[in-house]
Amino acid sequence: MTSYHHMKQTLLALALSISTIGAYAQPCTPNPLYADSVFGVWPDTTENFMAGQIGIPYSQDLNLIVPVSAQDIDPTFPAVNIDSVVFNGVSGLPAGLVVQCASQTPAPCTYLPTILGCGVINGTPSEAGLFELTLDVTGYFTLFGSAVPYPLTFTGYRIFILDPTGIADVGPVGLNSVKNVPNPFSTRTTIEFQMLRANDVKLRVFNLLGEELYSLRTVGRAGMNRIPFESTTLKEGVYLYKVESGGEMFTGRMMLNR
Repeated sequence: MTSYHHMKQTLLALALSISTIGAYAQPCTPNPLYADSVFGVWPDTTENFMAGQIGIPYSQDLNLIVPVSAQDIDPTFPAVNIDSVVFNGVSGLPAGLVVQCASQTPAPCTYLPTILGCGVINGTPSEAGLFELTLDVTGYFTLFGSAVPYPLTFTGYRIFILDPTGIADVGPVGLNSVKNVPNPFSTRTTIEFQMLRANDVKLRVFNLLGEELYSLRTVGRAGMNRIPFESTTLKEGVYLYKVESGGEMFTGRMMLNR
């Protein structure tokens, strides 16, 4: 992935990390897993946001680091520094969900280079569908001693919200192609799987003694699904994971190498 695409993903998640609730409200805590990164956003547009369901509380954490150089946004930009990045708005969120930011300055919804920031999308969705998000941000570049604004609009993130009436038992869910990537992994892996139709999904992680260490309920959609898993509290070793949906189950092994 080029630095340009990487920065586009950074600004996307940056925008989603912010709301108009005010500069001093801090709705989240940055994940120290990403503190040593140069810049980036987690999750990115490849991994995307987890699915949700009407009437079920939804929460998606976000982490980001804005880069120093404008050329990390676009290599055709002049070699100037980024002063800050400000969120202006997001359209396309399903009804019931809001975006909240942990602003890094007294100004509302502002992020600074090299500082790990965070945000959260949460609420209880009240409409179903696949929601494509359009984001409007402003990057401020330092030029001749002044912060010069540059407006940017991005797409690429989406949220899938399922109507529970649409997951009735109408045949097998077709759970298949389950794997975790990468494997082995050092800090983070992604559980990938295919489904023939949308349905509730449960992911659990166990040690080799059968003790449950992690559990997540979400909604899978028809096609490819990806669920990130972070190993911040686990020791090196082999772990089992189970993906269950509609009476179908897959058990896999993953190896954690620090």
